Amino acid sequence: MRVREIRSAALAAAIALACFGTAGAHERNYVGLQLFAVAGVHKDVAGTQYGAGLGPLLQARVGGRRLAFRFEGIPVVAIPQRASAYYGQATPSIGIFNATLGYRIIPRLSVGLGETVIDQRTPLPNLQQVVSSRLAGLRYAFRYTEPLRAHRTLEANLGVVPTLWGSDVYVYSDGITPPTVKAERAAEIDASLAIGFHRSYGEMLVGLRALNFSAKYTATGLAGDRNAGVGLFVEFRKAIP
Repeated sequence: MRVREIRSAALAAAIALACFGTAGAHERNYVGLQLFAVAGVHKDVAGTQYGAGLGPLLQARVGGRRLAFRFEGIPVVAIPQRASAYYGQATPSIGIFNATLGYRIIPRLSVGLGETVIDQRTPLPNLQQVVSSRLAGLRYAFRYTEPLRAHRTLEANLGVVPTLWGSDVYVYSDGITPPTVKAERAAEIDASLAIGFHRSYGEMLVGLRALNFSAKYTATGLAGDRNAGVGLFVEFRKAIP
């Protein structure tokens, strides 16, 4: 009986050490650049469109071992799209900003709270209108890191924004129709999984990233649009004090 108790205690200690020990990866502060190549689908009143694109996202981490700010964003940039019979040659411009304050609850896992802001502006020549919007909402973030052999790290991230609030503003170029404002509600989720390679300058990551965004008009409950995509990314992080 005594031997069994000792074995149980040893097993419990081993599990506790694995979960709460100091073997977790120590993250450094950094500034970085992520290059994201994505393929996805866009659905709205005009139907379904498929496309692909490449975009840069600026990255940064500032803080200590347990508490840290993380920033991610892309300035408003134009993304050429294939011409549509309904919209014409639409060239949307989009900007994204994510900011979270994260707390490492155990060496490998941290949780965070912050905000997501999405700006977009899309000329629709066939409809003689320009649609622009800004959506913002509370962001929940979950981050897991696992040290691997040969100075590598497994990194997983999940971001959830249950509700974004904002408005679509329709401006017409016919000189007759006044601007129209439609209140909008949306939700967004994004996830990534990557392998990090430690370098003399900091770290390089290679991985997969996926995202899903859906919106609807609050006054009518009708669907606005939905965007989903997945793709590869490479990220370079420069360590800073």
